[in-house]
Amino acid sequence: MNFIRAQWKDFLQFYFVPFCAALMPWRLAWRWIHWWTRKEGSLFEESAAPAVAVAPKYLPIPDVAKFAADARAIRVVDCCDLFLSRLHRNRAWRPWHVRREGEWPVSGPFIAVSFHHGTGHWVFKTLAEAGHDSTLIAARWSREEHSRYPLRYRYGRLRGADTARLSGMPVAYRPGVAEQLARVLSAGNVVVGVIDMPPRLAPRGQHRVRVLDCDISLPDGTIKLAQKFGTPLVPYWTEIDLENGTRVFRIGTPIDPTDESAALRTLAGLLDQQIRGCPPSWHFWSELPQWIVDASAIRDAPGQAL
Repeated sequence: MNFIRAQWKDFLQFYFVPFCAALMPWRLAWRWIHWWTRKEGSLFEESAAPAVAVAPKYLPIPDVAKFAADARAIRVVDCCDLFLSRLHRNRAWRPWHVRREGEWPVSGPFIAVSFHHGTGHWVFKTLAEAGHDSTLIAARWSREEHSRYPLRYRYGRLRGADTARLSGMPVAYRPGVAEQLARVLSAGNVVVGVIDMPPRLAPRGQHRVRVLDCDISLPDGTIKLAQKFGTPLVPYWTEIDLENGTRVFRIGTPIDPTDESAALRTLAGLLDQQIRGCPPSWHFWSELPQWIVDASAIRDAPGQAL
């Protein structure tokens, strides 16, 4: 019976609610999403609850209940983006409520880099708008890991397939992606990745940085890749208006990867800015306490601190 309840909830949060939202005019869809996510224990509570437990220790959260509801809603919106994309097959299509600010470089290669913050599916649409094919660096959705959650596994496979369709190139699933990324960049295309990976998930090449007035760390793999191929790092992020659900997809100023320490500090500053600007949008609140502990070991290791 517990298994059936879990599948029903996954059907609601990964399929039914976001798919229905994708069919509605966006103002109505935003109200629909908020109706489903306004109560504790509703959709995506397993991600909102750890965020509620951690975030107030590092930032002032004046209304914890609203913070939790917003965190749940943003995750439903992220799922809704997949269905919006699949319902509108044009690779470069964007709805009115996702506005782009900034421009991608006219020609590649370059590395588009962001964080586990907000909603990221539109990066591939905007790259297609600018005429770029791209490859996402991602972890593979494991059938074994999701054996108790078959609907989540199916959702992950759908998302991976749509990412490949939008980007025009196969997803680079870690580990063992060096040759694939080399081919992408050598062909003048774009690599897309996220850099806020704690040592638990990316143990090699971590360097200490300051985020939220704490010592955490960021891995240097993306920067070393950019150095090897002489490509800029182009940061991007999505900002959401929590009153009406509209979003701005922002493309930042390219970062020179030559000075590794300066590049990491710049990216850490952008991450800090985004978390402070919209705390419910960060998907990695649950990682932060252990991240800080792991970073203390990096700080004490010779040559690792920035």
